[in-house]
Amino acid sequence: MNEILIYQPIGENFWEPEKSMTGETIKSQLKGDVTVRIDSPGGDVFAGFAIYNQLAQHDGKVTIYVDGAAASAASIIAMAGDEVYLPETSVLMIHDPWTMAVGDSGDMTKTAELLDTIKDAIIPAYVNRTGLDAEQISDMMSEETWLTGSQAAEMGFGTLVEGGKQTASNFERPWIKNAPKPEPKEEPKEKPKEEPKPFKAKLQKRRLKLAEI
Repeated sequence: MNEILIYQPIGENFWEPEKSMTGETIKSQLKGDVTVRIDSPGGDVFAGFAIYNQLAQHDGKVTIYVDGAAASAASIIAMAGDEVYLPETSVLMIHDPWTMAVGDSGDMTKTAELLDTIKDAIIPAYVNRTGLDAEQISDMMSEETWLTGSQAAEMGFGTLVEGGKQTASNFERPWIKNAPKPEPKEEPKEKPKEEPKPFKAKLQKRRLKLAEI
């Protein structure tokens, strides 16, 4: 069985092309049954659509594991599996599409309309997997909803896998607003220095005097 790792942002990587994750990237790996393992903050929604559609249309069985996080565009890809497994210690995040734009008011209006169109194209991926109402999914996206593996499984996004260790991924991306932050490590507390007891202090003074003789 072929295994596809999606352990990076979705889309072209212009600085390190070998780390790109696009439909072209996975095309040659789609042979027979495949397992897809995901730990990604998301990225380019159009690349996400291409990967989702290739996986959904693949003739072989597609099994998806969310190893760490399936956020943003990566959560769309996660919906393409015949079977989707979510460990208790994984997270799934869905939100409205995000972009940057420049121009006049007309350009901004067109950009807003494009984002609404993209959202309308994303929603069926979640609805088809979960059976939830499209309006409910839309509201969850608008709120940028983060779900633990257990919560996501309860809502129908996949099947829960129990056990595992808690991990935290780096979600510092411009398209993510409310990423969970790993808990700060507690610094070891210094033990208070014990003051010498009077008896021991006298012994120390005597030793000092003997040393001086």
